[in-house]
Amino acid sequence: MRTKRLSAILGNEMDDIELDPWVTGVETDSRKVSSGNVFICIRGYTVDGHKFAEDAVTNGASAVISEYPLDLDVPNVIVADTKQTAGAVASAFYDHPSHRMRIYGVTGTNGKTTTATLTYDLLRLSGRRAGIVSTIGARFHHQTIETANTTPEAVVLHRILAEMIEAGVTDCILEVSSHALMEGRVAGIHFHAAAFTNLTHDHLDYHRSMDEYARAKARLFEQVEVTNGEAIVLNAEDPASQIMAEFAPTRQTIMYSTSEEKKADIQVIWLEDQVLVNMNEFKLEVPVRFMGAFNAANLAAAIGLVSTSDMALRTIVSNVPGLTLPKGRLERLDTEDAEIYIDYAHTPDGLEKCLSTLKQDDRALVVVLSAAGDRDPSKRQEMARIASHYSNELIVTVHDVRMEDPKRIIQDLVKGVQPTTNYVTFEARKDALRHAVMQALEGKRVVVVGKGHDHVERIGRQSVPFNESDILLKELKRRKGQEPAV
Repeated sequence: MRTKRLSAILGNEMDDIELDPWVTGVETDSRKVSSGNVFICIRGYTVDGHKFAEDAVTNGASAVISEYPLDLDVPNVIVADTKQTAGAVASAFYDHPSHRMRIYGVTGTNGKTTTATLTYDLLRLSGRRAGIVSTIGARFHHQTIETANTTPEAVVLHRILAEMIEAGVTDCILEVSSHALMEGRVAGIHFHAAAFTNLTHDHLDYHRSMDEYARAKARLFEQVEVTNGEAIVLNAEDPASQIMAEFAPTRQTIMYSTSEEKKADIQVIWLEDQVLVNMNEFKLEVPVRFMGAFNAANLAAAIGLVSTSDMALRTIVSNVPGLTLPKGRLERLDTEDAEIYIDYAHTPDGLEKCLSTLKQDDRALVVVLSAAGDRDPSKRQEMARIASHYSNELIVTVHDVRMEDPKRIIQDLVKGVQPTTNYVTFEARKDALRHAVMQALEGKRVVVVGKGHDHVERIGRQSVPFNESDILLKELKRRKGQEPAV
């Protein structure tokens, strides 16, 4: 593609017709720029790409897109918002990959990754060539690509979708965070359908209120509307679904619930080791390999999304027994020596759903509770209160402290612990995990929440390898005398 054509697509005609170089790629990181690439100056949280435009040109950039004029020796295209523009540029450069497959978006506070994964697996098990981009990375056709965020930045996302097209992918599921919607990471994406899981307390360090948070989520459904998507799939049990529906007034709306009393197009009722699926006068009980009514809701949302692909309902439901939850979602540690679960729960609502599922009998429940540094401290006390309610013992620690003092995080959590609850504190998460193993070997049920699938600890500005499953398993072996102390 020529720079002049790219400029015209953006509605910004270039005056100098002599400068019209070829564009060989699109980048937002000056360090990754190679000969012929167009460089887009993005203002990030800590870095402003405009300051690196000259470096990009030195590395071979043929043109630069910025929000104000820069003194450069290559064409400089000026736009109002480079974050939003990046999606349009990448979509055009990669020949609009989202227009050549069905794209399903999933947003909400909790359950996004599980819903996206269940949707992906339902499509894949039915024989569709499917792809997924989520918190756990991008997967398609036996390939896995690590991604930095739940939803990659727009240029990376369109590039991945283009690779999926080349691999023959026909259906792709995107996990879409509120940050991604506000930061323009899904700009230029044509959505076939989108699902909403729920809206609960989270990210109020970024969004100023729950109403602002809800409207950030609603941008996904607005995008379904403006790109003439097929349908939106909404949670009949969450009041925020009304806001989502308002942003897509002319799209087909599919409502789902986990209760037969709640009127909905799709009902999925959890019956411990099976679920009852009720949809369009179709009623069937099928076995499942996961726990919790909240996961029945995630499954209902996934069924709703897949139903928009013209797949027969019987085909969809026939694949439910083969579904498993993604890593770190109520994942039981692979050992017969103890009952230990790992879960990503990092919000009050997610934590309550997790713990209420595990507290099904009189067995003692030990919770390893933590909070992340430099992230929404307003939810810490509430999470501790919930953990106190369900647990027999709390192990209070931290994760991803970033630049915050771990003592401060623990103090905030302890304020919410009920006076009748026994608890211990550990500033080092690894020490907390070792203590949890001791409790599990005494026959107690243990759940470690906060990180789930994540295999790094963010300390200061560094990311340090940290695999909770490996740490727990090694500690179990050490306690049993199978490994030397380290």
